[in-house]
Amino acid sequence: MADWKQYFRQGVEQNLCDNFEQAQKLLEAAFDGCPDEESELACEIVFEIGRSFFGRGKRGAGIGSMLEAVKMGHEEAHTENMMRALVNEYGMPVQKDPLGDDRSAFTAIHVMRYLYSKKSGKFGTLAERDMIMELVSDAWSDFKERVRLDGLRTRVKISRFREYVIFFPTFRVPEEINSGSEHIIYADFGGDLCSCGSGLPYMWCCGRIKSVDELENGGF
Repeated sequence: MADWKQYFRQGVEQNLCDNFEQAQKLLEAAFDGCPDEESELACEIVFEIGRSFFGRGKRGAGIGSMLEAVKMGHEEAHTENMMRALVNEYGMPVQKDPLGDDRSAFTAIHVMRYLYSKKSGKFGTLAERDMIMELVSDAWSDFKERVRLDGLRTRVKISRFREYVIFFPTFRVPEEINSGSEHIIYADFGGDLCSCGSGLPYMWCCGRIKSVDELENGGF
């Protein structure tokens, strides 16, 4: 058996044993070694990597991996129903209530703007991360007092989130951050299929908002 297949089998076993960090290492090694002609198994590997992320508490990265597997052709009968239970209207992990979904999207949009303003694209210290998250949290409290979100479509809410300005400690002017960090595709949201041809809804594909845990891993 090729080494990559053995890594895949061992990675799946480690996922089942809740050894998610070890599982992810094995599965990533399996994916790196998987030849192009083994596309079906490549889908399975990416989907299992998503399970590893979930097990480690990185739900956003888990959803990102699972949706990527679906784009690649993962077609288990239960997959779509499972994803609908896990993914909210923004293409992010479902929160306890709709307001939690809104807050999660607002937070991710503004954390992305801050990280994009840094050459490293990452938080340098935990203290820096805590400071930025507190700024965004305060901004959300102000935003929800000013803007009524009830009844607004997803695309309108996203537009409102992006219009709100947070003054982060940065040496780049807001115009540069706004124009460079977001690639906006004007389309209807919801159940409309993505124009890229993946067969997925737009908000599960090119329109999804990446969660903070994805952004911290360099997932711009």
